[in-house]
Amino acid sequence: MKKILLLIYLISSGLLFSQYENEEHFNKGVDLYNNGNYNEAIIEFKEIIKNGEHSENLYFNLGNAYYKLNDIANSIYYFEKALKLNLKNKDVLNNLAFSQNMLIDKIEKLPTNQVSEFLNSISETLNVNQWLALGITLLYLFLITFMLYFFNSKSVSKKNYFTAFSILFLFSLISIFVGLNKFEKQKFYFEAIIFENKIDFRTEPNYRSEILFNLHEGTKVVIKEELNDWALVEIADGNKGWIELQSIKKID
Repeated sequence: MKKILLLIYLISSGLLFSQYENEEHFNKGVDLYNNGNYNEAIIEFKEIIKNGEHSENLYFNLGNAYYKLNDIANSIYYFEKALKLNLKNKDVLNNLAFSQNMLIDKIEKLPTNQVSEFLNSISETLNVNQWLALGITLLYLFLITFMLYFFNSKSVSKKNYFTAFSILFLFSLISIFVGLNKFEKQKFYFEAIIFENKIDFRTEPNYRSEILFNLHEGTKVVIKEELNDWALVEIADGNKGWIELQSIKKID
């Protein structure tokens, strides 16, 4: 028993120390940033990542520091990572827009119909775990209202309970479906940022193939396929091409 208590104490002490250390790095990084020492601030912020901690605030500060250094690729990369944790962060969205205005390549997005855009906006309101948790919660409420309907003898009450459990069941299925669909999409959907000053997009995954077009650092792409040291990627306007994997960095 004493050994178990000692182990718990050591683990908890280690976690507290790590948290304290990360706070020290973060506060020091903020001070360095405010004093215009952006490179040093980045070093402090990245120490937190090395310790295994990730947060939208941390990525937001890294994006700002890189923006101040005119490193647009890294700036966009970290703002995008912050958005992965919170799509509605207005400060991140605003600063990302500033960084994107510095891009050499101006790519127009493919037009989308209003229905798919509306459905996508609903899907983005919650992450996968939240959609599934909502679906399971509604399913439990459905079971409760179904039991109340089943054991109730009053016709008016039974009618109300029937309506309630029907609605709950429908919305629970929708929530679970949206969550699972989003999970499946995320498994095969990888975004990345170009980190080469200029990169050629080719018809095939080799240097002998024809060059289709070229883009510059900071542009976001979607990885469609990987083959050895190459990746088939798609840009916002729907154009695709093969580029070297080493020229991009995935937004995890």
